[in-house]
Amino acid sequence: MLSLYEASHLRLHGEEILEEALAFSKAHLIKSLADDKSNHLAKQIINALELPLQKSIPRLEALKFISFYEQEESRSDTLLLFAKLEFNRLQLLH
Repeated sequence: MLSLYEASHLRLHGEEILEEALAFSKAHLIKSLADDKSNHLAKQIINALELPLQKSIPRLEALKFISFYEQEESRSDTLLLFAKLEFNRLQLLH
């Protein structure tokens, strides 16, 4: 549902299906906040509702996603390590 919400922000003026998808997914995400037992997923939903990926700065969103991914039970520690290293390497470059 979160992916549908994020994808619906790619809509152009007059795309009614994506406008309906935005309204549908937003309503369900807000409803799921009340039912959600997973704290880290709730943080991701709140973050997306406040500022969707399409309207944010990619590097800052990458940093937020790394912190969200650290809390996932099914995470890949190798992938997480590479993401952190890449973020730090780019930070040093700037």
